[in-house]
Amino acid sequence: MDTTINKLRIISLPSPDTSAAGSPAAALGAIAGALLTKIFEVQINPEQITRNFGIKYREPNAPGANGSEFQFDKVNPEELELRFILDGTGAVLQNNMPSPDMVGNLLNALPAEAQAAYVPVKVLQLQAAVYDFIDEKHRTPFILVQYGKLVFMGLLMNMSVNYNLFSPSGIPLRAEVTLNLKAHTPFKDSAALLSLLSPDLTRRHQVVAGENILRICDDVYEAEKYYLEVAKANGLTNFRNLKPLTNLILPPLEKTPAS
Repeated sequence: MDTTINKLRIISLPSPDTSAAGSPAAALGAIAGALLTKIFEVQINPEQITRNFGIKYREPNAPGANGSEFQFDKVNPEELELRFILDGTGAVLQNNMPSPDMVGNLLNALPAEAQAAYVPVKVLQLQAAVYDFIDEKHRTPFILVQYGKLVFMGLLMNMSVNYNLFSPSGIPLRAEVTLNLKAHTPFKDSAALLSLLSPDLTRRHQVVAGENILRICDDVYEAEKYYLEVAKANGLTNFRNLKPLTNLILPPLEKTPAS
């Protein structure tokens, strides 16, 4: 059984046009290099995500005419609303799983009594990822939202932060964040970009009774043939009989076509 908890991620992208760097491969390499400092992972997954789809019609304004006849104009860009909570009280337990959000990793490593810094720092991190002006690009960032099957590329329309709990010294300990985004998808190499953002940069799996490495590889990678790579990553020499409760690291692997 895979015990990974997938968190919603908000990624700031340097450019929507991968041809700008000379070649798609070069541009994707530049994006990959920037990702570690541009990924914001939510602390608590949102309970609700709102997606809005709209169509615009023209209504001819003929003098003296009764009624109206709508004429199709265009399909409006999809809009996405995200609401999530940031909590710095120390009450939210961290799962200590590896994450591409380096700021989140550092904050999660703090003891509970030092978590008061969590909310202010995460709000600044989020603002830098989705809102702050990019001088060399003369615009705000392009954004990729990834959560489960949801993949949304767009631009920030509005960001609001509602602080509703404070420490005695006035430090915000809890905040409700709302982001309103509008779709913008000119990425020419979106499939390759998403491969850089594989939902599991590194996953962990706890072995249950009766499992073997072939079954685990089939479940995770959809192919048993990756068992040697998994065994190597975990330093296993005898991997046919895995002990229950053993923790395995499941690294990202480049899948090859079935022969």
